Amino acid sequence: MTIAGRRSLFGCVVAGLTGGALLMPAGAGADQLIQIPTADRVSAPTGEYKRRADGKGEGYGTVFVPAGLSYELMLRYYDDLDGEHRIEGGGQLQVLPDGFVTPGIAIGMWDVTNSSPWGRRAFFVLTKSLTQGQFGMVPKPLERVQLTFGTGTGRLSGIFAGARFDLPHRLSLVAEYDTRRLNAGVWFSPIRPVTLKAELQNGNPFLGGELRARF
Repeated sequence: MTIAGRRSLFGCVVAGLTGGALLMPAGAGADQLIQIPTADRVSAPTGEYKRRADGKGEGYGTVFVPAGLSYELMLRYYDDLDGEHRIEGGGQLQVLPDGFVTPGIAIGMWDVTNSSPWGRRAFFVLTKSLTQGQFGMVPKPLERVQLTFGTGTGRLSGIFAGARFDLPHRLSLVAEYDTRRLNAGVWFSPIRPVTLKAELQNGNPFLGGELRARF
């Protein structure tokens, strides 16, 4: 498939998500932080695109689609990232959802064919969310804290970790260590189906957004 064809295909997928975006309920989970997975599972199709903001023309887009009660599929397009135009696919199985006491547990693999700039990455991940007042561990003004720990292969080999801090007015601060680099960002949801994102990925600025939809 040509580069133009890949962009067109990915654009059609994201455009399809737009059609039902305003029907998505609040509080949707996301199964990735910035670049590391979480044990959450998207409840409806979710699309995201991020573009490097310092003049270097590269970016990447991702689509997550739930499949059944516990599994989801992932498709990612690398738009001239590190000089590569590639598509990767994969998925993850949520073994245990995040409960009141127990963490969420998931296993999965991204880039099954090992064809992308980031390479094949299998992972095992734990995610735990704590809301304000729960066990007396989340002080005001924080509304929720989500912690993620995991290990895997390839780019996720070793121990990776991340945190998300939800503040009032639909503002979130996020940070992660993916065993090789530190990434951090600020997310803002002006309306519930949409999240705008400003991130530093390995010191490089990226801007983008996420759209959550339901058909």
